[in-house]
Amino acid sequence: MRTTESYIKVSNEARAKLARLFNVEEKTVYLALTYRRDSDKARKIRYAAVRNYGGVAMCHCPECETLHEIREGERQLMVQNFDNGIKLEIDKQTGAAVMYDRRGAVVCRRHIEKFPELSELQLYAESL
Repeated sequence: MRTTESYIKVSNEARAKLARLFNVEEKTVYLALTYRRDSDKARKIRYAAVRNYGGVAMCHCPECETLHEIREGERQLMVQNFDNGIKLEIDKQTGAAVMYDRRGAVVCRRHIEKFPELSELQLYAESL
């Protein structure tokens, strides 16, 4: 199972076809496509959705203000401001990430190497 909010996007028509193909209810297809089920059949449904029905893997990303070209001295930052007052700063050269609360106190520090790590940090920031 995935740790972020991932899903496979397909049309309603494709969901109905997948349900008929695998002889299951549409709710079972929904649970498979949203990674809420991870059985052999669920994995087959996800594979068929992408391979045969134009399914696209999607990932929930929180909506927030994002500034990509902020410079602080020699540092080049991406800054995200979330609706809950959390501010996330990521150094684009080193991958160092710092999260601040609405008072400016440091909530956490992390080093980002891959995009899934950034997505998880963004989801965490959104949840605070």
